[in-house]
Amino acid sequence: MIRDGDWTLVEHNFQLKRTVWGRQNGDGSTTYRTDYAVDDTIEANKDVRNVASSGWSGDYHRVASIPLNILYDSGVAQAQTEGDDKFLSRWLNDADNRAWRTKDGRV
Repeated sequence: MIRDGDWTLVEHNFQLKRTVWGRQNGDGSTTYRTDYAVDDTIEANKDVRNVASSGWSGDYHRVASIPLNILYDSGVAQAQTEGDDKFLSRWLNDADNRAWRTKDGRV
């Protein structure tokens, strides 16, 4: 049994870099926590950002690579589905989300 404090390892998926932990609560219920390793994504985004050309021209620019759990938890996926480009731009331009950017500048 592998433990992290009160948490017990339930599942680890090497391919998805996802670890699921469970914890028994006092009322008999179980709480699950899912951790994702994002260091590789952050490093890859930084590498792409460092070699990306400056400025904007042409039809296509990959501006971000965002792990799915962050995409959904942050509301970005819902904003994209609803066509809320202002939310998406604000979120991508926020300095706290720079790790997910693959190109400098403003969206």
